[in-house]
Amino acid sequence: MTSTKPLPVSMAFTGAPLDLAENQRDTAQLTAFSAADNARAFVMFHGRFLVKNGDLVMVHPSQIKGSHLYDPGPLFLGLDGDLPLFAFSFAKEEEAYKLVKGAALDHLRNLAFLMDGRQLALAGRAKSIFDWHRSHRFCSNCGKESKPQAGGVTRQCPTCETDHFPRVNPVVIMLVLDGDNCLMGRGPEWPEGAYSALAGYVSPGESLSEACIREVKEEVNIDVENPEFMFSQPWPYPSQLMMGLVCQAKNTKITLDTKELADARWFTKDVVRGVFAGTDKTFICPPPFTIAHQLIKVWLGE
Repeated sequence: MTSTKPLPVSMAFTGAPLDLAENQRDTAQLTAFSAADNARAFVMFHGRFLVKNGDLVMVHPSQIKGSHLYDPGPLFLGLDGDLPLFAFSFAKEEEAYKLVKGAALDHLRNLAFLMDGRQLALAGRAKSIFDWHRSHRFCSNCGKESKPQAGGVTRQCPTCETDHFPRVNPVVIMLVLDGDNCLMGRGPEWPEGAYSALAGYVSPGESLSEACIREVKEEVNIDVENPEFMFSQPWPYPSQLMMGLVCQAKNTKITLDTKELADARWFTKDVVRGVFAGTDKTFICPPPFTIAHQLIKVWLGE
């Protein structure tokens, strides 16, 4: 299931230039990192990032002192070269705005159209970890509140000492092919006309190939073969690892699972190429920052 296909250079949320410094996260080292003259931090508030002129606002961690913060407090993302990089999740919107005049808070989905890949990867990592802290405050073993550890990349229960680590959910997303046609679907809540590759979570005990075959069968009742892994993408909504595949259809009649999809259709390569070029309005293509967009581009030979 390996592939020689290169990772698309425009794949969003990848390429963070970080040394995660896993062995440099004791209290003394983290204190030294945060006090370093070249240390920098960026800020979010309820899922929105503080930006100015399309870039993440970067401040020294000392400027955050006295602010009201959500867990884990200072999130040490890692080292960008010799620059310690932190992120903070503010509990009060006005405190975020006070940091830099003229800055604004914006959602990552909006920023994905504007922000360079390096910053997008950093913001995606921070969002995923902050979301995990918010949804995993309590120990799954004994129910007591756990505490952030190691600069915010783990939690530990002070009662039963169970360690907890950020969860990443594996998802297969597959472009189903039949000659010069591809199959795409749309979710019930999607904008009218928007279509994308089929996708679903990998279940325990499944390989990527098995998940691909099962999901396509469940959603559109089509049997597929020869799943081929192409590339992957971290997806911070909230914290998934999207694993892109292509596969070949053995039959083409669509029977929808209406709980999963509002519609699914076969599209010719000429129509898809026209949609990507902006000359055909048959459907709305997935945004460029999605792995579905990249899978389709590879199929089109672009």
